[in-house]
Amino acid sequence: MRVSTNMIHSTSFDAIAKHQNDLLRIQEQLSTGKKVNRPSDDAVGITQIHKLTQTMNTIDQYAKNGIYAKSQLVLEETAITNTVDAVQRVRELAVQMSTDTYNEDQRRQTAAEVQQLMLHVKSIMNQKNSDGEYLFAGNNVKTLPFMDDPDPANAGFITYIGHPNAAADQRPEANFGGRFVKIGFDVTNQLKPDDEFNMSRVRITDAGSRVFGLDLNDPTATITTDDGNTVDANLYNVMQVMYLRLMDGERPGDDVLDNLQQGITNLSENLAVIGGRQNRIETQYDAGESFKMALTERRMNIEELDLVEGISDFTVKQNALQMAQQVFTRVQQMSLFDYLR
Repeated sequence: MRVSTNMIHSTSFDAIAKHQNDLLRIQEQLSTGKKVNRPSDDAVGITQIHKLTQTMNTIDQYAKNGIYAKSQLVLEETAITNTVDAVQRVRELAVQMSTDTYNEDQRRQTAAEVQQLMLHVKSIMNQKNSDGEYLFAGNNVKTLPFMDDPDPANAGFITYIGHPNAAADQRPEANFGGRFVKIGFDVTNQLKPDDEFNMSRVRITDAGSRVFGLDLNDPTATITTDDGNTVDANLYNVMQVMYLRLMDGERPGDDVLDNLQQGITNLSENLAVIGGRQNRIETQYDAGESFKMALTERRMNIEELDLVEGISDFTVKQNALQMAQQVFTRVQQMSLFDYLR
């Protein structure tokens, strides 16, 4: 086999170039601390790294969603707590005004305080968050939840937007629903009506009919006024009945006392549910952080460079380059003309 000088030079140059490229690759790994810097370093590894990073970013987004959801639930919790305080005060007044100790004039004077508490409760029922969205409008956060009853005979009473007593053009669809925020991974992306059985999502708004109504399971319930009309069974309307009776010098009545107590009980149940949602957010956050730690460790095993191994490889590649260069220098001198001189 004939070995030409050009072949010797070409082979030597290829060997030197290969060792130089290997040395440069090791240098880059040592400078970045990563053994996978581009797809050519490890095509399978870079794909796994991208998938792991994407999953970790999703977990971070779920954590941000949880923070937002919790802030909304804290607002709702505070609003309901303030309502409980106001309604309890109204009930205290109702108990007092139900005795013979107070006369008609004193009941009319007490009606003024009841009216102020009613206005306070009504403002909470129509409260907005910092984004200008109503807290208790279900999934219709831009629509006023409680409005004046459209029936002239029910002047002074209010009704929820989704209640049958509301005007037809004021009843948006699905007004008893709520808005949800996704806070974790789930098997499917289908939203179930009852979020309590879907750990990956949390409800951040509630229908006012369920919060301020007298019946948690019947948002369309009604109460009968002294005029024989039916109105939305919410706490404001119960207090309105009490207010009108006090203005007439009458006692609040056992029905008002019972309804106020039922309303307080319903509010307390809603507070418990909201507390449970907050706990679910924290549970999902802890689970996400634990999962992310495992993913981080797995990504490090694929991506991060072992420093000792990297330095060892660098030394080996450096020695190989020097040897290739020395061999080329010696091979250059192997010429027939050198022997003919």
